[in-house]
Amino acid sequence: MKFFKLFTLVGTLSLISPITYGQNDMYGGITFENLTYNNSSVYSIGTDFYAPFGDRYTLNYSFKLGLSKDKSFVFHSSVSTLLGTYLLALNGDYPGIATLGLICLAIPEGVGMYIGQDGQALHLSVNPLGMDYFSAGDFTQEYIGMSCSAVARIHYKLKSHVPSYITPMVGLYYRYKQTSINEQYGIRVGVSFGLASRNVDTGTSIQELFR
Repeated sequence: MKFFKLFTLVGTLSLISPITYGQNDMYGGITFENLTYNNSSVYSIGTDFYAPFGDRYTLNYSFKLGLSKDKSFVFHSSVSTLLGTYLLALNGDYPGIATLGLICLAIPEGVGMYIGQDGQALHLSVNPLGMDYFSAGDFTQEYIGMSCSAVARIHYKLKSHVPSYITPMVGLYYRYKQTSINEQYGIRVGVSFGLASRNVDTGTSIQELFR
C-alpha cells in the first residue's frame, strides 16, 4: 500500500503540466504508448515532460501507468522522481530533507536534442535513468528495477484555432536486470498530444500530416 501511495503522489506531481512551448521552450503532453517484447506487450498512458537548455537540448522526464495482456500492472518513472517524492514524503520526520527531495526531482531521466526546423523537428533522446515496477495480475510476483531507452520522435506543431501538437515516437527499451517477469528488451511505439503556448507559421495542418 505504501508503494501505491507513492504512485499517487508521483502522479500528482507529473500531471500538473501538459503545457507546451516552442522548440527551445518547455513543453509536456499526454502520451499513449505500447511496449512490445518478444512474447508480450504493455499498454500505458502517462505524461512526457521536456525542459530545455541551450537552443536544441532538453532534459527529459516521464511518468506512465499501464497494463499488459496478462493483466500485469506496470509503472514507469525516472529514478530521481521516485526518490525525490519519497524524500518529500519523509519531510515531517526529517527536517530539511525536503530540499534534497526537490534536488532529486530536478534530475532528469535522460537528455534529448532537436534536429530540423521548428514545427516539424526530429527529437532524439537517450534515457538511462528510468525506473520500472512490474506486478503479476495477482500481485504474487513483483519487480522493481532500472531501465534505459533510446527514442526518436517527430514534434509536429498543428495549425488550428487552439495551438497544439502531435508527436509520434518509436524507440528501443532495455531493462538492466533480467527477471522472470516480462523480458529484458523491447520496442516502444506511441504518440503524444498537447497544447502549445503559441501558434507558429511552420505548423502542419491535419490534412498535410496524413497525406
